Amino acid sequence: MLKGDAMGLDTTQTLELYRLLVEEVRDARRARRELSNIFLSLNIAGVGGLGFIASDDGALNPALFLWCAVALVLMCAIWGTSNRYYTKVLKAKYEVIGKYEERLGEHPLREEYLATGGVKAMRAFTLERAMPALFVLGYVAFLAVQWSDRLAPVWQWLQERITALL
Repeated sequence: MLKGDAMGLDTTQTLELYRLLVEEVRDARRARRELSNIFLSLNIAGVGGLGFIASDDGALNPALFLWCAVALVLMCAIWGTSNRYYTKVLKAKYEVIGKYEERLGEHPLREEYLATGGVKAMRAFTLERAMPALFVLGYVAFLAVQWSDRLAPVWQWLQERITALL
C-alpha cells in the first residue's frame, strides 16, 4: 500500500478520489444512455410524424416535409455530437482512473476491461454512434420514396453522368 503519493495524498484520500472518479464515470454513462434514449424516442416520433403527414398518393406538402426533415436531421447532428462528447469525456475519465489505480497498486477497472475483450467489447457501442446517421439515411429514403416521380429527372441525369464517365 501507498504511504503517500506525488500529490501529497495519503492512501485514504487517493482511494476516496478514485471512488469519486468511478462514480463520475457511472453518472456520465447513465447520462449518455438517457440522452440516447431521448434522441431515439424523438426520432421515432419524427418518423411517425413524417408518416402522418405523408399521404397515400404521395402528395406530400414540400414545405412541411422539409421543415420536419431539417429539424430531424439537425437533431441527429446534435445526437451524434453528444455521443462523441461523452466518448471523449469517458476516455479522459478512464485515463485518470488508470493513474489512480497505478498509485493504489490495484487495477480492477483495467482488469475488467481486458477480461471483457478490451476494445472489441467497446465496439458494441458502435450502433449507438451509428444511429443518428441511420436515421438521416432513413429520412433521405423516405423523401426518395415520397417524391419518386419528382426525383426521376435527377436519377436520370445522374445515370447519364455516371454512364458517360464509364
